Amino acid sequence: MIVNDFYRKILSYGFYGIFLLIFAWVSGQLFFEKQFLTTDVQQVSKIDQLTVIYPYGASSLNPFDTSPFIRQWTANIYESLVRYDRDMKIKPALVISWGLVDENAWEFRLRPNVKFHDGSFLDMDDILKSFEIAMTGHDSQLVGILENIENVEIVNDEIFRVNTKKPDPLLLSKLSMMYVVPSEIQDNYADEDFIPVGTGPYKFSDFESGSYFVVNHFPEYFGKSPKFDYVKMIVISDKSERVNAFLNGEADFLSFVSFDAADAVMERGFTVTSIPSLEVQFLAFNLESEVFNDVLSRRAFSLAVDQKSLVSSLGKYAKPVSQFVSSGVFGFNPEIDPHEYNLKEAQNLAEKSDLKGKTVQFHLTKGLDVLGEHVRKQLQKIDVYVVVSYLSPAEFLKSFEEGSADLYFAGYKSDLGDSADFLNSFIKTDGQYNVWNYKNSEADELVNTALTEMDPKKRLKALHEVMKMVVEDDVIGIPLFEYDTLYGFADKISMQPRIDGLIYFDELNVK
Repeated sequence: MIVNDFYRKILSYGFYGIFLLIFAWVSGQLFFEKQFLTTDVQQVSKIDQLTVIYPYGASSLNPFDTSPFIRQWTANIYESLVRYDRDMKIKPALVISWGLVDENAWEFRLRPNVKFHDGSFLDMDDILKSFEIAMTGHDSQLVGILENIENVEIVNDEIFRVNTKKPDPLLLSKLSMMYVVPSEIQDNYADEDFIPVGTGPYKFSDFESGSYFVVNHFPEYFGKSPKFDYVKMIVISDKSERVNAFLNGEADFLSFVSFDAADAVMERGFTVTSIPSLEVQFLAFNLESEVFNDVLSRRAFSLAVDQKSLVSSLGKYAKPVSQFVSSGVFGFNPEIDPHEYNLKEAQNLAEKSDLKGKTVQFHLTKGLDVLGEHVRKQLQKIDVYVVVSYLSPAEFLKSFEEGSADLYFAGYKSDLGDSADFLNSFIKTDGQYNVWNYKNSEADELVNTALTEMDPKKRLKALHEVMKMVVEDDVIGIPLFEYDTLYGFADKISMQPRIDGLIYFDELNVK
């Protein structure tokens, strides 16, 4: 498939939230139903061999690809300098300690006696090479993420220093996205036939793009001995086939259980557990369109959207949101009121703002008919005519880039657990994904403060202020809902899901 330049930009800065797969995932999770078989439960796989079913595959095992779907496949092979725990708190990984030398310099102490899967020991050459590829590599999607790093210095065999261009309170979070690779890494690290070599508890065994991935335990892992000798990850994209394979005992673990399958899985005696996905779905106004270039029109439109009714129609695993980040994200503002649905006031404002009688062009991807129809019917009630266009992914991204519509449906995932990444990319005047064409110098100043202020209290204050500004004062969009991520597993396994959605095999509990 030909990918346009805008999509490449999205991929290169992918963790900042708006990625195409959100739309496909939302439509598959929320807007369709399928039937599931009811045959008897078969015996599960042996516990020394874990089999996991995923709904999607990976085109490569590129360690510098930040796509959440590819990272799901590589998270047990590679490791980063630091990593998140289950609750999005930073913990040591390949470094054992760190500290600020000054506002623009961080020192890290490398973990000793760490081996790569090829038998070589981790050293400073590997650190330098990993930073070099991550910051400048043609196939690295970390270039934009790490753009504030000035350079990396080796202090001695144990300590290295990361110098930043300006203070960076999110540096540790950004470094959690960068996997460390051996300095002899092959140049074809983004190719399908690349054989990955990391320091994680599991090492590469076999891989077929879009089909399966097999890993074996790494006996020389520096941490606790891996729990499973052999793990096979298989891809079944069809929802009903995926669930039926799990129900028939073809796997021990089902990642991302579809909402309409959850009851069937539990009725068969399997366990289903859930956790908020940190993905917020919202409507985005194009502020340069003639329809929404004044706040009164945007407020009238917002008041006409019945958020509760929409979310209710999506099922028990979708929840209404009040702002563009989830409540588990640093910077979430608890003082922002829930979305207000007030048809009478919407009608009054529609008349005052001349929104009444106008036509709104609404673009979203195919498969989101329920959402499109909800918005169209609601706005009819205030005499606003919404023309809904369901586009292919390529068409949608082209419209997004060109600002062809008045209104878009979009999604954002807080991979860093901090609202500053959303605000920097979507809200700042020069933000890479400022799709609403929002311009506010006061908001820009607050975002810059949040990006450089090392005092958490001052940062939080700035984040709260700018979120309130864009949601309540300027009404640049309509936050709609977030949804849970569901997992199913056999009786010999249990788990506590991670907020970031990654599945680390050794965090599964074997009964």
